[in-house]
Amino acid sequence: MTTRYLSEFVPQSLQQVQSSNHYQRFAMLLVMLLITSVLCLVFVPWQQSVTGLGEVTVFSPSERPQTVSAQMDGRIVRWFVNEGDTVKAGDPLVELAEIDNYFLDTDLLARLKGQRQALEAKRLAIGSGMGSTASQVGSLGQYAKVAVPAATQKIEQSRNKLKAAQQALETAQLNHARRQELFAQGLRSKRDFELAELDLAKAQAELGVAQRDVTVAELEQGKTTYEASAKIQESEAKLAKSQETLAELDKDLLKMDIEIANMGHRVSQRMVKAPIGGQVVRILALGEGQTVKESTSLAVVVPKTTDQAVALTIADFNAPLVAVGRPVRIQFSGWPALQFSGWPSISVGTFAGTVAVVDALDDGMNRYRVLVRPDWKRIKAGKDKPWPSPKYLRAGTQAHGWIMLDTVALGFELWRQFNGFPPSLKKAPADTYINSAKGGVTEETSSTKEGNKVYRTKQKV
Repeated sequence: MTTRYLSEFVPQSLQQVQSSNHYQRFAMLLVMLLITSVLCLVFVPWQQSVTGLGEVTVFSPSERPQTVSAQMDGRIVRWFVNEGDTVKAGDPLVELAEIDNYFLDTDLLARLKGQRQALEAKRLAIGSGMGSTASQVGSLGQYAKVAVPAATQKIEQSRNKLKAAQQALETAQLNHARRQELFAQGLRSKRDFELAELDLAKAQAELGVAQRDVTVAELEQGKTTYEASAKIQESEAKLAKSQETLAELDKDLLKMDIEIANMGHRVSQRMVKAPIGGQVVRILALGEGQTVKESTSLAVVVPKTTDQAVALTIADFNAPLVAVGRPVRIQFSGWPALQFSGWPSISVGTFAGTVAVVDALDDGMNRYRVLVRPDWKRIKAGKDKPWPSPKYLRAGTQAHGWIMLDTVALGFELWRQFNGFPPSLKKAPADTYINSAKGGVTEETSSTKEGNKVYRTKQKV
């Protein structure tokens, strides 16, 4: 009885603890899922990326929106444009009137030109006088060359007369002595002796006159020399004074030219013109009659351009990993997109770009700006669509960007994310990228250090 009971009870118990076929299939499924997950973590690639937020901008500074400012203190007379108007470069925007007392005279520029003409006439007169003075100096030099030799010749003549007077005196003395002796012997009359005395006195007088003439001639020679020299020096001093006056006039003319040029520019500044062609999107100053100061913003002009770029902001944690030439995927606000940062090849609605500029200085909040331009190489090859037209993708539109880095295993990326490690950087950035839609390129050399090796690449900018 007992044996039969056990034989019937044991099979029923084993049957109750035996696993169901559904659980077996579920366990196999879990094992296969685990194996598949491990294989995916090891072999499935993952594209690392750096995320940045920013807005659409214009790459060329000359084609970005420009603020038109007042170049002088003034009062608004009238506006020539309204918001939304299209203008060309040089078209008038607003007219200003002077408020400075010095510039209130409407004929100030003409008066300054008249003053300059008066200074120029005075300069011409002084220049003409300088020519006459220079000619006078030359004439005085010639006079000195003639007058001094003439005075010297007059001295020679006086000296010759002196010699003749001395000889005549000697003869008169001999004749007087001889007649005096003959008169004492009674051989000559007293009248003859008196005549001899008269001749002697006359010879002595003529000698005195000759000596005086020699002295006078010598003095005349010195006087002539000194007078000629004094006149030449006087004329030269007058010439130097004229040159000094002429230099002062030249300085005044230069000052007047500066004032006239400044006044001419100031007159042109009264009419504020558009620096570039485009659309007036905002008028910042009020209407007619408002007083504005120098550098006051008056209006904003947005040029018509096809140059596009995106300015992304990234954290300083990721800034060292971003280099010029890195590929970027861009999502614009208003354009629906589905982005898989790890698999950019299957992203939908995003646009291709490349890093063109990475700021070397942060914005003061430990963030760095990255300028991204369209990847024209991929666009021209037909691998990506071109960016939307600037007509629809306007400056200031919000953009979301993913800067692509290296490709790693999915498991490594998860491990990095869980531990908060930075992305890896195993190779140098992309070698080339196209700088503009026109196809113009230049070369820029960069280097990347990996271990003990330095890789140098030429990047087309």
